[in-house]
Amino acid sequence: MPGKLEFSFNSNRLSDFVLDKEVMTIGRKDGNDIRIDNLAVSGHHAKLLTIFDDSFLEDLNSTNGTYVNGRPITKHPLKNGDVIVIGKHELRYLNESSSASDDDKTVLIRRQPSMNTPPAPDLNTPINMPGSIATDLNGAKLQILNGKGAGRELALRKSSVKLGKSGAEIVQINKRPDGHFIVSLDAENESSLLMINGEAVGSRAVKLNNHDVIEINKLKIEYYLSI
Repeated sequence: MPGKLEFSFNSNRLSDFVLDKEVMTIGRKDGNDIRIDNLAVSGHHAKLLTIFDDSFLEDLNSTNGTYVNGRPITKHPLKNGDVIVIGKHELRYLNESSSASDDDKTVLIRRQPSMNTPPAPDLNTPINMPGSIATDLNGAKLQILNGKGAGRELALRKSSVKLGKSGAEIVQINKRPDGHFIVSLDAENESSLLMINGEAVGSRAVKLNNHDVIEINKLKIEYYLSI
């Protein structure tokens, strides 16, 4: 189930916010899902992205910054008990079902200058996938299709995998009982546009199918299930 935020000021609890939307915004202006009427808070201060049981916090270039457990953040996977500070207000994240952890795998991806791309697999060819979904997911992998890292593979063994530059992850892939789901953590930035089989994903969470081609910054990666 989704988590919630306990909203407080000067240790006085004001209200709770259930994270029941995929994207929620925090800020001073009307129209934010969580409105904080304080001059220390930017008009659109921060954004919360929730995928199944996990939530991710992103600062929206606010004037005074967004802090989690006393440290300034740009993007941060929230864990049960994390305390978000915006201005002089606190939002405590509560969710015992959250799977986000510090040891989530991060793959470093750099922009590829080369435009020479190997031919993509035929996405119209029917694929025979015997066995249970759980067995297939255990053999799921990513393979880089172009650039200097072409041919490199990454096994998707962890429940959550981030793709992007160190400290500025762009994409999150979450393993669920019914498949792997991919979502952009920076959907508003055109330079980090996420595409699946040539189609822009935007802020949606998309289920990956065998031999889907993921494209980030012109780098193409194939998702496939080992049979």
